[in-house]
Amino acid sequence: MQLLNISYPSFLSIIFLSSVLIGFPNRSLSISHNFRIYKEATRELIKIDTPVDNRIQGKIEKDFPLSWRSLYEKNNPLKSQLALQAYAEAKRRSSSKQIITPTYNALYDAVKSTLGDEFNHFPGHENIGISYLKRGDNGYFSLGNDGKLIFWKESKTLFRPQEIENRFIFYWRGEKMKIIPSSIPNYQIIDLATEGQKTILYTGKGKFIQIDSETDQYIEIINSELDFKRVKIFPSDDGWNIFSKNEWFQLSVNSPDNIVWNKQLLNFHVGEIIESPAGFLILDAEGLYELNTDTGESLKQSIVFRGMPNKIVMDNLFKTLAIGYISGDISLFDLSNQRESAFLRGHNARISALSFDNDHRLFSASFDKTVGIWDLRDLDAFPIKFYDQASFITHLSLDEKTQRLVIGEINGTIKYYDLNPEKLKHLLCQSSIEPLSREAWSKYVGDERPYLPYQCEIDALPQD
Repeated sequence: MQLLNISYPSFLSIIFLSSVLIGFPNRSLSISHNFRIYKEATRELIKIDTPVDNRIQGKIEKDFPLSWRSLYEKNNPLKSQLALQAYAEAKRRSSSKQIITPTYNALYDAVKSTLGDEFNHFPGHENIGISYLKRGDNGYFSLGNDGKLIFWKESKTLFRPQEIENRFIFYWRGEKMKIIPSSIPNYQIIDLATEGQKTILYTGKGKFIQIDSETDQYIEIINSELDFKRVKIFPSDDGWNIFSKNEWFQLSVNSPDNIVWNKQLLNFHVGEIIESPAGFLILDAEGLYELNTDTGESLKQSIVFRGMPNKIVMDNLFKTLAIGYISGDISLFDLSNQRESAFLRGHNARISALSFDNDHRLFSASFDKTVGIWDLRDLDAFPIKFYDQASFITHLSLDEKTQRLVIGEINGTIKYYDLNPEKLKHLLCQSSIEPLSREAWSKYVGDERPYLPYQCEIDALPQD
């Protein structure tokens, strides 16, 4: 172990680097199906740009006729005119910020048809998966599996990629991320964790680096028992919790000469892992376990899976647990009784990312190249489905302040979705879309209604 000086400002406190999530163990699974759930609310995500069964088609045509016709209309500006008219009518019935799947997708398709296929397609990493995505100042930072860090500078509807060199030390503080050149060699970083002034990095082959931004020093730590390609690190009261395979290590680093390791074998394998009030919830192929970090005891939960699970996430109030399956389905569990409260269908490939926001919404991404948004207060409403992705989705990053969802794809590109549809309407109106003609009104709206087409007003871009 060495204690060396590095040069960077000490007042900045938190470092984020590239990380690789622990993969789900390749093990067989015996699944128990529980059909006596506490309360089932089965809802479907509907991709309405492709042929669907007569029941769904009839519902959409009846409830959202203009949106339906806009989606299937190939010619512009008629496509955009129908989308704007549909949105204006939907807006009169609900909040302007409420997303309704058919009207939102009609607006989005119209914008893409108007602005071109390159709209909302931002390549940066060259055919390399994105392993980390985070909001920064005026843009986003992404780390690829090629080890490159890219800053995506945000400018209205554009994200301009800028590769950053000397990239392995950069700080996150509140809403702001700063790049700090570092004298630490460019290690390949596998995982990291931060707590207060300290950050720990795992660089592979059992080597860790703990950095203290208060003293501008770092300590190299080697544990030959942890020569694994994948680990997961979390801060603890005394140092760090480190998980790999079926082992739990507790690391405390007070000085180069005072390094303490404790090791405990677990009776399950560590797949997905998230923090819980008692310690950690850990997903194994055979069940879900809660590890109490105070007692060291682990307890298998009574939650019954609906299939092979591969993603878990807990809401901010620790009341609801979402489990995503390789089938593309999602179960919601009430943690007060560990019973399933909703079962969500819609994706047709494995769930690759899950995230709750503070507004009772669940965001889901899948290897079917779609993103779903579920309003947990109204599961009877049409769930939202975004379907403009070119490859598998690996990350979701929600900026609740700007109401913008940014996704990272396995081919190294990013895309964004403004969750306020007013911004899509604004883009169309900026393109000088004329109102529906009387002839089009008669054909698509009907002569039984007075001719009152929606007319764009070029106002300021909506602010969140």
